[in-house]
Amino acid sequence: MNYIGMDCHISNVDFAVVNEAGRLVKASSVTTSVNNFIEFVKKIPPPRTIYMEESTLAAWVLEICIRYGEKLVITDPKQNRWISSSGQKGDSIDALKLAQLARGGYIKEIHHPVGQRRRFRELMEAYHDTVRNEVRIKCKIKAKFRQNGIQCTGDTVYVKDHRQEWKDKLPQEATLLLILEGLWLQLEQLEQTEKEILKAAKAQAKCYPEINHFEAIPGIGFINAATISAILETPYRFANKRKVWMYAGLGLMKRSSGGKSYSERLSADYNRLLKYTLKQAAEAAIRAEDNLFRRKYLDMTLLHGIAPNLAKLTIARNMLATMWAMWKKGEKYNPEIREKINSQTGLGLALS
Repeated sequence: MNYIGMDCHISNVDFAVVNEAGRLVKASSVTTSVNNFIEFVKKIPPPRTIYMEESTLAAWVLEICIRYGEKLVITDPKQNRWISSSGQKGDSIDALKLAQLARGGYIKEIHHPVGQRRRFRELMEAYHDTVRNEVRIKCKIKAKFRQNGIQCTGDTVYVKDHRQEWKDKLPQEATLLLILEGLWLQLEQLEQTEKEILKAAKAQAKCYPEINHFEAIPGIGFINAATISAILETPYRFANKRKVWMYAGLGLMKRSSGGKSYSERLSADYNRLLKYTLKQAAEAAIRAEDNLFRRKYLDMTLLHGIAPNLAKLTIARNMLATMWAMWKKGEKYNPEIREKINSQTGLGLALS
């Protein structure tokens, strides 16, 4: 077996090949291009596996490897501390150390979507980025009025038909009006971009039936359903629901020694967008009309005195576990059917 460690940058790629005995058999640095990359890899006798750390180029390299039938493992740089903590560091050294870590089995692989799934995930991430930018611009618009002693409430300040009346309230200074017009223009562009992205997302979502199934769950609308589907990609990535919880930042990391547990806290390494989406969904379910999740939340907070934030965390876990099980089994949501109460969450999955 040949282990090909790779340190990839936009200008060059450094390779280091280690055999099963741990000896360096070949090292090279090539200009970053598809042809140079494949030409070097094909010269290494099979069986061979390529290893690289997660980076902005990882998805691009993965699709090249799939196209040419090569196996690529994308590793988690947080786990490769021997590389980053060493006093001697360089691209060629990093590639060699990565190959040695791979040979010893001391790496953690990171999953990457490919093809249409990759683009769908990028589309949903772009949607959330656009919405965040809209909120940022709206805050700046209102701040401009408050900076000039003008109370600014409601949403009419963003509406094109009401802009003139809002402008008339401001000091008629060219610089101030220019800045405000620029902010309004940015807002218009972002709102148009949001509509176009949402339209594209709904068109692509037709390829993924689990999204329709998710929308039947209380608190889950199209955006939440599409985002969860795009980020998770497939339920078979995870061995059990606790693995999904860890990825979503809802699971507990436990540390113990000598048979005693000395630390228990929420996982710190997780997908931020997924956790945000699930928290939003849990809050929406709690506020919705009578449903399984709302009843469980009220039971936990009113009858058992559990803190609201911990109760919401449990509801978010339950919702994610429900979606994961539905997706894996290809089933639809049915609130009238419950499985056995889970000892960890206190809520069974409602499935059909």
